[in-house]
Amino acid sequence: MSASAPILMTPGFLCAALGGLLCGLPAMAQDAPDPGALLFEEYCSICHEPAIGGAPTVESMNAMSADRIFASMDSGIMEEQATDLSEEQMLQVSRYLAGELTGATDIDRGEWSCSGARPAAGRAVWAGWGFDLQNRRHLDDAQHSFRAASLDGLELRWAFGFPGAVRARSQPIVTEKLVIVGSQEGTIFALDRYEGCVWWTYEAEAEVRSSLTLVEGEGVDGEEGLPQTLHFGDFEGSVYAIDANTGEEVWKRDVSDHKDATITGSVAHHDGRLFVPMSSTEIVSAFYKEYECCTFRGGVLALDAATGKTLWRMYTTDEPTKRKKNSAGVQLWGPSGAPVWSAPTVDVERGLIYVGTGENYSTPANDMSDAIIALQQETGEIVWVQQTIEGDAWNGACVGPKVNCPEEDGPDFDFGAPPILASVGDRDLILAGQKSGMIFGIDPDSGEIVWEQRMGMGGFNGGVHWGMAVAGDRLIVPITDTPGNRFTTGEPRPGLHSLDLLTGRAQWSTIHPKTCTGKRECYFHGLSMAITTTSELVFAGSLDGLLSIYRVADGERLWTFQTRRDFETINGVEGRGGTLDSDGVVLAGNQLFVNSGYDKWGEFAGNVLLLFEVKEEDGAAADD
Repeated sequence: MSASAPILMTPGFLCAALGGLLCGLPAMAQDAPDPGALLFEEYCSICHEPAIGGAPTVESMNAMSADRIFASMDSGIMEEQATDLSEEQMLQVSRYLAGELTGATDIDRGEWSCSGARPAAGRAVWAGWGFDLQNRRHLDDAQHSFRAASLDGLELRWAFGFPGAVRARSQPIVTEKLVIVGSQEGTIFALDRYEGCVWWTYEAEAEVRSSLTLVEGEGVDGEEGLPQTLHFGDFEGSVYAIDANTGEEVWKRDVSDHKDATITGSVAHHDGRLFVPMSSTEIVSAFYKEYECCTFRGGVLALDAATGKTLWRMYTTDEPTKRKKNSAGVQLWGPSGAPVWSAPTVDVERGLIYVGTGENYSTPANDMSDAIIALQQETGEIVWVQQTIEGDAWNGACVGPKVNCPEEDGPDFDFGAPPILASVGDRDLILAGQKSGMIFGIDPDSGEIVWEQRMGMGGFNGGVHWGMAVAGDRLIVPITDTPGNRFTTGEPRPGLHSLDLLTGRAQWSTIHPKTCTGKRECYFHGLSMAITTTSELVFAGSLDGLLSIYRVADGERLWTFQTRRDFETINGVEGRGGTLDSDGVVLAGNQLFVNSGYDKWGEFAGNVLLLFEVKEEDGAAADD
């Protein structure tokens, strides 16, 4: 997902769309004495100023460790772009940005640790990305304590600071005793749900950017030590199973079959199987003119939840073959791409899963990009494909040297958010929101489009990004509509919108106000973060850092809190909130958890997990 505008960005995931660091740092004066500054001018200014295509800002990188910056070039997402740099030059770049390398791999957590006997995690309150298998992101009234009349009592209880981070985008899960969340540096933190201290940690090998998924084993209700396993993927394409009570590793599997493969969406679990979405950073590699673009094949695979054994793998493109050569004389390949960015949706009754796909990376575009796909849970066999936009092929080269840009050159209109399976009366529908600004109601049996409705102008950072939600017979839709795409339609409509779930008829719209003063601040004011609903309320976050609660019935904003500020954190880490993007609000009883800080597209970096609590009224719902 990407954008272009006066401040930043032209199309989709350029240099560091998924976290890269090198391809673009600030343009420096020609006479800069620091050798790292000279290297920035030669190799980096094209992307990071003004943070084109998702590259981190200079401000964000200044807050990173030099070790992390070096690792990104040496063996990480910027390895391809750093091919022409020696080890010493990479060290110079790293030192220029963030000082000396420390060689530290472990974080001294000191007084963060909880004291006393470690409790069992307890039963799940919020166990995965979409709250339920259908990804509805909706809680019934018995599952929470939030009411419109009690919002005056909603207050911040604590902030937890992620060490060494400039973004916070792993949606937490909550049990009776713990809140468990991943981090940019790969640590899984199991925090005390009420005190915020750390009960245990687990070190994954790479960033964990999705929600964890909690799977509960068989046992007696209320039994201490009930077998519970956490499943998640990391940014380098490995899937993990760890014990939710202790943090001990159960198994780990590298499921990547491409050097740029990654896992950006949450793992879904049903009936002993894990369904893993596969995406990649190859759109970043394509920026490099010597790269043979492109060979990644998007898709989904199923693993045995107990062992991690692969049961089946489905690809969204045929195996790539040689095509023409680019203007640098390098071989091009295709088809490729059509990644699955987000969590699969499980249909228990039909025995299906549904996924949304992104654009192709290279010519030719195929018939499974920009599509909703239904698969058999048992075999991975494709049941139906509903492609809403044909001929969409795009990669990061399209906003740079163009050498590896496919003939189609866009529009880069992914289905980045998970499909939702919802019911009204006896009618089931798949609800899908696209970066084009279009919303679709799809028949889950046939894949036919039942209704469609335009709610935004679309764009590289337009339309729907991370997740819609259901509230009764309504579909609530967050729209970003950051400007800057030649394929847009109509005027921007950044904000929150309500549709009749059965017909797609528009009901109300609340456009997010520009309450900003600076040019950069005013650019970022749409709603990209996944939203969460109750029967009465909608919980949403905006790119300007504003956390808001709206009324479902008419879209009136009832409560706000500006998270883009400094926080005194409970663990003593320097804390700063920023853009609200990616993962959404998590509700658990009378508690509200949300991450703040996102260093992509020139947005506002940050590193905090925030806990708000509302005073419980007499008779208010409990966690169970």
